[in-house]
Amino acid sequence: MLKTYTGGCHCGAIRFEADIDLAAGTWKCNCTICARNRLWSFEAGSHAVRLLAGAEYLQDYSFNDHVAHHYFCKRCGVHPYEFVDLPAENRQYYNVNVNCVEELDMDAVMAAPIHHVDGLHDRWDRVPAEIRHL
Repeated sequence: MLKTYTGGCHCGAIRFEADIDLAAGTWKCNCTICARNRLWSFEAGSHAVRLLAGAEYLQDYSFNDHVAHHYFCKRCGVHPYEFVDLPAENRQYYNVNVNCVEELDMDAVMAAPIHHVDGLHDRWDRVPAEIRHL
C-alpha cells in the first residue's frame, strides 16, 4: 500500500516527499556508485517523488550512459534519491534512500524483501556473488 513519507538530507537543505510501498521491499546494488555510497533504496514511481525545498542545493551526478541521475546535496553531500530513465524499456523510476526517509516503521521495512542486484556487471536479473558489503 502506498503511503506518502517525507525526508531530506543531513543538513536539512533538501526536503522531499515520496509515495512508497514498504511491502514492496528495498533494493541494494553493487554497482560502483551504489556500493561506494552504500545506497539502500525504495523503488518509487516516476511521479512519486516531489521536491519540497532545496532545489538550489540539489546537484545531479550522472556518468556512463547517463540513465541514472544521482542527486546529492551540495552542502552536506547526502544522496536522498536518484532518478532512472530507461528509454529502451519505456521505464522511469526513483530510488529513494531508505536512510533519508523519516518516520519509517523499521519493523515493516525489515519484514519486506531486500532485493540485491548485480549492477556492477549490468545483470539486473541476478543477485551478485558477494553482498555482505552492501
